[in-house]
Amino acid sequence: MSESSSNPELIGALALHYDDLVAYIRRRFQGSQFAREVVHDVCVQLLEKPPQQPVKLPFAFLRKVSFNKAIDRRRADRTQDAHIEFTAEVPDWHVHDLDGAASLDFEQQLHALLAIVEALPARARQVFLLHRIHGMPQKEIAAELGISLNMVTQHFSRAMQAIVRDWEPARRALAK
Repeated sequence: MSESSSNPELIGALALHYDDLVAYIRRRFQGSQFAREVVHDVCVQLLEKPPQQPVKLPFAFLRKVSFNKAIDRRRADRTQDAHIEFTAEVPDWHVHDLDGAASLDFEQQLHALLAIVEALPARARQVFLLHRIHGMPQKEIAAELGISLNMVTQHFSRAMQAIVRDWEPARRALAK
């Protein structure tokens, strides 16, 4: 902060000529939001790293710094645009019929899976949720529940067997 206070006339000039600087950049680069962002960047730059030499003409200096910052930003935007492919529309790989049949089927299958998981024995349900939903490794589950790793494996196997036995999408996935 001591560095920025060493040049109060430059910060004062920026505050005084803010609208003029925005208008100057807007005229040169076509965009009022872009111009405000550039002048804000200049303000941050001056606060973080003020010029080492005294500035004799603050407004001229601010115009030049703002113009250079605008050029840098435009070049960065063009470089980004050249390397990043933007699509007008994000493709939906799961487009379904307008009648909502697929959505209804998904919702029904989800409720069926939830019912199967809720019907599992308490320990098997707990192990299944910790491992599959929360991504906890089986060793950590064993330590957390105070049971052996072998018991964690058995509870998880029971849960998966019940799901495969009772849930149609799981049976279809295994049949492929």
